[in-house]
Amino acid sequence: MTTGGLVFDEIARDSTSGASKLARLAAKALAEAVEASEASDSGTFWNELVDACRELLEARREMAPIVNLVGRVLSSAERVVLSGLTPDTVKQAVLVECSKIWEFGEMLIEDLGREGSKLVPDGATVVTTSASESVKAVLAAAAAERRDFDVLLSESRPAFEGAALATELAGLGVRTTLVADAALPGLVSRSTLALLGADSVSERDFVNKIGSYAIALAAREAGVPCYAAALLDKLLPEALRGDPGRVRDGSELLADAAPGVAVENRYFETVPLDLVDGIVTERGTLGPGDVAARLREQAVAPALIQILFAPPPPRD
Repeated sequence: MTTGGLVFDEIARDSTSGASKLARLAAKALAEAVEASEASDSGTFWNELVDACRELLEARREMAPIVNLVGRVLSSAERVVLSGLTPDTVKQAVLVECSKIWEFGEMLIEDLGREGSKLVPDGATVVTTSASESVKAVLAAAAAERRDFDVLLSESRPAFEGAALATELAGLGVRTTLVADAALPGLVSRSTLALLGADSVSERDFVNKIGSYAIALAAREAGVPCYAAALLDKLLPEALRGDPGRVRDGSELLADAAPGVAVENRYFETVPLDLVDGIVTERGTLGPGDVAARLREQAVAPALIQILFAPPPPRD
């Protein structure tokens, strides 16, 4: 199997796309690798698939939809392999799982948008940060329903995704005010709703772009309702989650750091679930206390556990 190495590298370097979009790109890259496999037996195909999945997780393990994609692919493939079926049958099982992500992913985002738009009444001011695809879907759905509302948005350094989202919202006819990142928490009291994205939702907290924690705290202090918006495939046990605090290229913040100056460039942070009123999903809104119960219902593929926590076996 020719892995999607180059594409996976592009996914690893992508600093502006949200988790849902990256999952769709990952599904397509994995499907292309599977299509290219020339394995003559199911065992060889399985080993190639595990290697490709390991490589994908190394690219973006902190993105819950990618971890869950790998889990579903491995679970589906393992069932077929253990049934003694042909490599082509295993391949088709994997392709079906991958196709679900790009064929239905955008439809699920739209469903989430319609659910979340119920939180946006006429006259509202919605505060948000970064450029969550789920948050954008909520705002787009509210605009399509001809709600009259404003958005208060921070620029989201260092990649300025918030500034890009402001332009997109203007194209939808949504009045938007863009402010500096540091200014936004102090302006939350001017809003009627705080709406944050999420790359991963676990038992006790969720992961989103830096600045989200401050917004959630400011919303609690001001008595402003605060919600996170995330597809259900972003639910992931904390034990399986990658490190959200991974440090990125410091030159994005300071190109020529003077001797003695250390630069920590972090993109993501965790936000306690008890700071939000709920998690808006494509199937309705989960209360913060419902997340752990929902996660306990999710099966985890043994092969996924093996990839995440065991060293790769030696290859001859």
